[in-house]
Amino acid sequence: MWDTKRQIIWLVAGVSFGTFIVYNDAKDEFGRFDATVFVFWEIILLAIIVTLFWLYSRKKT
Repeated sequence: MWDTKRQIIWLVAGVSFGTFIVYNDAKDEFGRFDATVFVFWEIILLAIIVTLFWLYSRKKT
């Protein structure tokens, strides 16, 4: 089971780094930001983080 400090560190780092990557990926070839692409990939990123958080946080009995 994860301790609270480690959970917070991994969540903040994962969301921050992932959002940075998604933001850069949401720009088209002319450098314009596409909000729909950003929202789509951000939802995918958050779903992955939530799933992994749930898998690693559940009790092993």
